[in-house]
Amino acid sequence: MNRLLPNEQFSKHLLERYLDQHKRVSARKKQLFLLLSSHSRFLGNFILRNPDTLDYLLKSSCISRDKSRDIYFKEVLEILSSYKTSSIFFPRLRRYKYREISRIVIRDIKGLCDFRTVMQELSYLADAIVEYTYLHFKYNLLNGDDKCQFSILALGKLGGCELNLSSDIDLVYIFDSDDPSPSYKISEEITRNLSSISEEGFLYRVDLGLRPGGSKSPIAVSYEAALEHYSYWGETWERAALIKMRPIGGNSELGESFIREIEPFIYKRNIDYASIEELKDMKLKLDKLQKKGDVKLGKGGIREIEFFVQALQLVNGGTIRELRCRSTIDALINLKKLNLINTEVYNTLLNNYLFLRRVEHNIQLVDEIQTHKLPRGDEEVKKLSIRLGYESKKNFTIDFNENTIAVSDIYNSLFYNPSKKTDEIGKEFWRLADFLTEGNITEEEALIDLGKIGFNNPASALELISVLLDKKVGGFNEKANLISKRVISAFLAVVLKIPDPDSSLRNLESFISTIGSRSSIYSVLYENPEIITILSKFFSTNGYLTKFLIKYPEYLDILTLRDVRKEYGSKEDMQIELRLMLSEGSGLEYKLDTLRRFKHLETLKLCLRDLNNEVNPQYIGNYLSSLAEAILEAAFEIALDEIASKKNKGLLENMVVLGMGKLGGKELSYNSDLDLIFVYEGEEQVLFSKLGQKIISYLSIPTAEGYAYVIDMDLRPSGKSGALVSSFSSFKTYHQKSSWLWEKQALIRARPVAGNKILGRKVMRTISKFVYEKSLEDNFHLEIAGLRERMEREIAKETKNKLNLKTGKGGIVDIEFIVQMLQLRYGKQYKSIRSPNNLSALEEIRKKELISEKDFRILNEGLIFLKKMENLLKLLHDRSITEIYESDFDKLALEWEKDLNGDKLKNLYINNTDKIRRVFEKFFRLTVPGVI
Repeated sequence: MNRLLPNEQFSKHLLERYLDQHKRVSARKKQLFLLLSSHSRFLGNFILRNPDTLDYLLKSSCISRDKSRDIYFKEVLEILSSYKTSSIFFPRLRRYKYREISRIVIRDIKGLCDFRTVMQELSYLADAIVEYTYLHFKYNLLNGDDKCQFSILALGKLGGCELNLSSDIDLVYIFDSDDPSPSYKISEEITRNLSSISEEGFLYRVDLGLRPGGSKSPIAVSYEAALEHYSYWGETWERAALIKMRPIGGNSELGESFIREIEPFIYKRNIDYASIEELKDMKLKLDKLQKKGDVKLGKGGIREIEFFVQALQLVNGGTIRELRCRSTIDALINLKKLNLINTEVYNTLLNNYLFLRRVEHNIQLVDEIQTHKLPRGDEEVKKLSIRLGYESKKNFTIDFNENTIAVSDIYNSLFYNPSKKTDEIGKEFWRLADFLTEGNITEEEALIDLGKIGFNNPASALELISVLLDKKVGGFNEKANLISKRVISAFLAVVLKIPDPDSSLRNLESFISTIGSRSSIYSVLYENPEIITILSKFFSTNGYLTKFLIKYPEYLDILTLRDVRKEYGSKEDMQIELRLMLSEGSGLEYKLDTLRRFKHLETLKLCLRDLNNEVNPQYIGNYLSSLAEAILEAAFEIALDEIASKKNKGLLENMVVLGMGKLGGKELSYNSDLDLIFVYEGEEQVLFSKLGQKIISYLSIPTAEGYAYVIDMDLRPSGKSGALVSSFSSFKTYHQKSSWLWEKQALIRARPVAGNKILGRKVMRTISKFVYEKSLEDNFHLEIAGLRERMEREIAKETKNKLNLKTGKGGIVDIEFIVQMLQLRYGKQYKSIRSPNNLSALEEIRKKELISEKDFRILNEGLIFLKKMENLLKLLHDRSITEIYESDFDKLALEWEKDLNGDKLKNLYINNTDKIRRVFEKFFRLTVPGVI
C-alpha cells in the first residue's frame, strides 16, 4: 500500500486475527481492513466481529455516493419492520450504526467527500436512529397511539447537522397532553436505550441538560411549561443554545410549532443591550474555561468560533432573518454575504472550523472516546498527524498553532471597546460604594482582606456581598429591611469562618434570591440563629440538602419546630402518621404533595443528624428504607382508591410490591432510586398494570413539592422488554426456566415492601427455591468474578485522580459479590445467611464460620466506611454517581472527624479498598468449590 498507515503495527496484528478466523481473504479485503483498522481501533474490532461489513464497504455504490437523510430513514425503517422486540432491535441497530460509521469514515479517509458531508451524514444517521427508537417504543408502549403529541428536538451539533464522531446528542422532549405519564415513560426508554452500553457498543450518549429548566425539570417538558420557562426565566445562554434547535423525531409539526413560538425569544426584534452585556459575561466565563491542548475548549478552539458566530446571530438575527441558521457553517456564509464580517475573517473562521472539526474527528476516531484533547506523547501525535494527511508531526503542529492563534485573535476582537470597559469598571466601583463606605476601606483593601480570610476569588466575593447588602434586593418595608439585613449580616459573619467561603457565599446568594420578598422566612431565621450556622455550613457544599433548601426555603419553618428531632421507631409508626396527614385534606394533588412533604421533612431531619455525627450508615439506610416503604404503601392505597370499584377492589388488593437492590437490603442512601417489581395474583392483567402505573406516577411525577422517588423497573422478569406487572404464575414460570446467575444475585435482595403480605410470602418462597435450591455450576463464582471485572473496567473506569467507591477496586460491589457468592453457595444449607442486608448477612456468614474473623472485620468495617463516604458524597455533592476526585477527600474530611485531612482520608480509603480487594481475590480465585 502506498498510503501511510497511522498505526500499522496494530492493524497488522488485527489482520492476523482476522485471517485466523477467515482463511481465504481477498487482497482487496486485506487492504481495506488494514486501512480502516490502522485509523480506528474500535472500527477494526467491530469488523473483526462483523466481517460482512467488508463486503458492504467494497461495493462501489456504497462509498462513491453521498447518502441522503431519506435513505438513512428508509434503512432503519427496514430494521424496525424486521425486528420488533427490543432485545433484537437494538443490537441490530447498533451493528447498523457501526457499519454506517465505517462507511462514512472510509469515504473520508479516501477523500471521497468533503468534511462537511461527513458531519452531515453522521447527523442524518443519528436522526434516523433517534426517530425509529421513538417509533419502536411508541408501538411497544403506546400501541402506536400519539395522543401525547410527542416531539424530539435536537440542539448542539446534532441540531446544526454538524455532529461529532463520538459526541453527546443534546435532546429535548416536548409533549402536548394533559397526561404527562406516557411522555415521561417513552422519554426514559428512549434515553436509556440510546445510552445503553452492550457488547455491540452503544448508540449515543444522551444529554438532556439543555431542556427548559435543566435538571430541575422532568425528563419531558410540556409545550406550555417550556414556553412559560423561556417567557419568564429564559437566559441569554439558552437563546444561544436554541439557535440550533431542530425537530428530529416524533411529531414534527409540534416541534416546528414550538420553534416558531420561541423564535421571538431567541431573536429579539430590537437590539437588546442587556443581552449584549450578558454575552460579554458569557465570553468572560468562556475565557476562564480555556484548556491547553484542547481542540474544543483551548485558546482559538472550536468553542471560540461557535461563540463568535452565535453572538453575531443573537445581536443581529432579530432584524436579519438570513442569520437564523442552525449550522455554524451556513451562519458564517451568510455573515459574509451580509458584510457583517470581512473576507479575511470569513476565510479564517470557516477554514479553521473545518480544520479543527477534522482534528477532533480524528482524535475520537481511534477508540470512540468523547475527548477533544490532543494526544500526549510524540508517537500518538505522529499517528494523529498521519490520520489527518500530514507527512510529519512537525507540519501538523505548526498548522495547528498558527490556525488557533488566528482564531483567537478574531475571537478576542469581539465586543472589545476600551471606553466601555472603563465605564464598566466605574459602574462596578459605585455598586460597591455603599459597602466600602460603611467599612471605611478602599476596594483594593477589601479584596486583600477577603483573600486573607480564605476567598479564592475575592472580586467575586466582594460583588456577592455588595448584592446581598443592597437595601433594594428584598423590596421590604423599613422594619422588614432591617430584619433581612441583620439576618444576611449574620450569615456573612458565619460564612467568613467556613473552610470554603466561596461556595458558601454563592449558595447563600442563591438562597436569598429564592427567598425574595418572603419576610416570614427572614423572621424565622432572625429568631433562630443556630439555623443560620447550620445553613452556612450546608452552603459550603453543593449537595442534596443545599440544593433542596435553595429550591424550597419554606421548609425552614418546619425545621425550627420543637419536634424537629422526633423520629419514628418503625415503618408502621410512619404509616400511622402518614394516614393521619392524608386524612386532613382531600384531592389527589393534596395527597401527592403530602407524600412529598413527609419524605422531604424526614430526610432533612436525618441529614441534620448525619452531619452532626449522631447516626451511623446502618441507621441511615434502615431509616430511609422504612420511609420509602411507608410512602410506597401510602401510594399503593391512594392508587387503589383512585381506580378500584366496589366490585374489583378486593381483587386489586392481590398485588405485592417487591423492593430490590438498596431498598430490598434496607440500605438506601439520600435521594436513591427505588428498584421495584410488581407481582399480582388474578386474571385482570390490564387493571393490575394500571395500578402499577398509577403507583409509579404518584411517586415520580413532579408536583409543586417536587417528586418523591425515581422508580426503576429494570429488574422485573425479562427486564425492559417485560410487562410492567407480572402475574404470580408467570413470575414463577419465568424463574423456573431462567438460569441467569445475575438474576439469582439480584433476587437475593428481594423483599416485600408494600401490598398484599400473604402474596408476598408466597412470592418469597418461589424466590427462595429459584435462588437457593436450583443447582449451580461448580465454577459459578468465576462467572460472578467475570461480571465484577467487567463492571470495574466498563463502569468504574478508575484513574489516578478518579476513584469509584461502588464499582471501583475494593469498592462496595466487591463486598456485595463476596456476600452473594457465599449466600448462593451455602444458602441452601444455612437459611440464616439469606438476609438481603449485606451487614446482617455478613454477620450470619461469620457465625457459620464460612469466613475468617479477620476477613469478616475487613469487609464489615470496610462496608461501613464506604457507606458513610457514599452518604456524605450525596450530601456534599448531590451526585447520583459514586466517583471520588482528589478534591473530594478534603471536603469529606471536614465532616468526618477531628484531626483528619484529605490526605489522611484518602490513605484510609486506599487502605480499606486494598484490603477488601485482597479478600475478594482470595474467594474468587478458588478452584475447589466449598473450600474457604
